[in-house]
Amino acid sequence: METDQIEYANKIFAFLDIIGFKKLVDESSRNPNLVSEIANILRISKQIAVSTLSARPTILQVDPNQYIYRSFSDTSIICGPYVSHDDFHFISAWIMSYQYLLWKEQQVFLRGAVVFGDIYHSEEVIFGPAFINAYHLESSSNKAVWPRVLIDKSILEKAKNTETKRDFFEFLRKDNHNLVYLDYLRELFHLIVLGENKKLTGEREQDFGIPIKLFEDHKKAIISQVRKASEKVKDTESNKILEKYVSLSKYHNSTIDSLRKATKSIIENHELIRDLFADQKKSAIEKDLGNKYIPKYSAEEHPEQSDMLNILGTVINRLIEKHQGDETTIAHAIDTIVVEAPDELSKLEKSLKDSKIDLKELVAATRFELVTKGL
Repeated sequence: METDQIEYANKIFAFLDIIGFKKLVDESSRNPNLVSEIANILRISKQIAVSTLSARPTILQVDPNQYIYRSFSDTSIICGPYVSHDDFHFISAWIMSYQYLLWKEQQVFLRGAVVFGDIYHSEEVIFGPAFINAYHLESSSNKAVWPRVLIDKSILEKAKNTETKRDFFEFLRKDNHNLVYLDYLRELFHLIVLGENKKLTGEREQDFGIPIKLFEDHKKAIISQVRKASEKVKDTESNKILEKYVSLSKYHNSTIDSLRKATKSIIENHELIRDLFADQKKSAIEKDLGNKYIPKYSAEEHPEQSDMLNILGTVINRLIEKHQGDETTIAHAIDTIVVEAPDELSKLEKSLKDSKIDLKELVAATRFELVTKGL
């Protein structure tokens, strides 16, 4: 009897697990009450993963049925084809949404890795070099380290043939050791302020409350994990846990600093809104004439402007909605927006500032003897 030929296929493969899970399981043998807590975390974790997988952004041309999801213990894996940018964007969006809902609902964090390589999977089994590579990258003591999802060089090499500069790198960040990882906080902020968050929050925000709550929930989850660690016996493992969350807090704060910088730059340039409208008008005219025009303000042409343009666009849309129905000229509407925007932006900047984590206070609140130099 002949069997179907089994062979590898080149696919994206993501390997993820929950930070601190091993220590929690170890403690459960001495504290039976933790068993139900662990089971609940895993049950809800799987529910979140499955629901997030089905909530793909409508702008992406992908078929979710081409992707597989598996979970065992605290580990989740997902893999699928890599034909275009949409495929990598889909898996990245899934991971970032999964991260968000886990810290929001369970106050736990993920660590993981995404690679591109040979994998075989069926209903019964899954194996291959991509699985091994992702596992080693995620579990390496000097790689992922703190709760983040690393992007392997195999993905970056593949991206050279499929991605544009803006599309690929807008939600990635590189650290001081040249390790690339998903910049999930910044990307989630942009999705929310742009109103593309219905499947994350269940509603379209009418003010800056929801995007700011993103950071507040993140901060709350970090503090919760640090407090749990500080309640345990002071040992090397607990100190390592604290170090992870200090690194995560630095990422949290640096993301906020970047967004505050963009917000301040708009406030300080009152003519920026008028320039933006003029730039958009000229771009539309040149496009109608069949001429090539590189906009002065464009996240696609100028990726470094994406923070500023997303924030500015949100404020403009909010003010337009506020004055919708007013009988006025376009010129007068622009004048009104120019006048009112700085106040809206100041509210955002203050809220961002209040969402930062005081690292010295965070460490001081524990019993650990962690070196605080540089905090």
